[in-house]
Amino acid sequence: MTRRLLSLITAVTLIACGSNLAQEPAATFQARVDSATTTADTSRLAELGRLRCQSLDNEARSTCYEDYFLALADSGRVALALGALEALGRVAPEVEADGHSLTHVIGIRAWKPGDDVADIFRNCSTLYQSGCYHGVIQAYLTSGEVDSTRTVELCDLIAPMGTDNWLRFQCVHGLGHGLEMAWNWDLPRALAGCDWLATSWDRESCYGGAIMENSVASQPGGHHTSVRALENATASSNDHSEHGGGHSHGPTREITYKMRDSTDALYPCSALDERYLFSCYLGQGNILLTAVDWDFKRAAQECDKVAEQYRSVCYTSLGTNASGATVRNTAKSIAHCSKGHPDWRQWCHVGVVKNFIDVTADPADGIAYCKEVPAGKDRDRCWRAVGEQLTVLYTTDIAAREKVCDTVGEGETMCRQGAGLPAKMGS
Repeated sequence: MTRRLLSLITAVTLIACGSNLAQEPAATFQARVDSATTTADTSRLAELGRLRCQSLDNEARSTCYEDYFLALADSGRVALALGALEALGRVAPEVEADGHSLTHVIGIRAWKPGDDVADIFRNCSTLYQSGCYHGVIQAYLTSGEVDSTRTVELCDLIAPMGTDNWLRFQCVHGLGHGLEMAWNWDLPRALAGCDWLATSWDRESCYGGAIMENSVASQPGGHHTSVRALENATASSNDHSEHGGGHSHGPTREITYKMRDSTDALYPCSALDERYLFSCYLGQGNILLTAVDWDFKRAAQECDKVAEQYRSVCYTSLGTNASGATVRNTAKSIAHCSKGHPDWRQWCHVGVVKNFIDVTADPADGIAYCKEVPAGKDRDRCWRAVGEQLTVLYTTDIAAREKVCDTVGEGETMCRQGAGLPAKMGS
């Protein structure tokens, strides 16, 4: 019997089972998963996850997917779990929408005390804004006492400065997430921990992770994927350790810091020290939009109140969230950004296009977006943002940056400026 016919029979069998897999005994379902895992069949693993969870309601479905990928990432199966998640995201919009959180889950489970953190970190991928990398750092930092030496040395071990800025960013951004969780979402304390890092680039990247964690953890409803993943990973590690080891520290969930203020859409930025404000407003979009019921016009009006030196990044944060809210829909994202002030909405497009590229690590996605942005300063700024992202994707590969900018046609000059390339003769 051919392999293709076997796959067809498997698919027909799964479809026939339908939602019954949601009620199937755990041991029986696990046998299905083990069979697909043995053959590294990510398509079948994706379908098993879908049939196990899709018929559940809202939070129960989210929890089901979290637990599924938490278990799938166990025993070093990071690539397998990420492959299954990618396949599932292609057919399940709710999974794609929550993809970044689920990659955090995979990263959290990927690392266990005693593992080489740098080795596990490098097993992650760019899938869904590289959340797997951030999850590894969260698991590592919450597994022991947090001190300046342990924090500072981690990213030097994983990606020394100047070798791979993109990979280093994933690490220092993950530090911000991890410090927030390790210190029970005390944002000022986590930001102060980021100040241990030696360079402003590292510190700003870390601030962004801490601020993003504050925003995610304070979402209305209280369901926080990474918290559940850490709790379950800790319990699993303890259950399987001869010495009762596992994650010995971590968040106690006794949160004393006020993470949001219902009377102030610009909080916590409005209450933080000046040195954190650039990163804070760059990450404020989710909190701000939640406060105005995701009305982008009202959100832009809130950004218009921000001091001028931070207004551009406030608008950029709106663009990042427009990309996420529309699941990278070009027309809808452009419509959201168009509601901003004409002098500042260009920065909303910056947030959108950078997020498009961040999610897939493919400049082509950003180029396609810029081509649809209205001509003029909005589109020019979009092209420049594409170039800026190329310096992150291709830290030391100048030829790769040039190759991409050569493909953008009328936006080439702005792309080259953003990418730090000299202007072409005659331009």
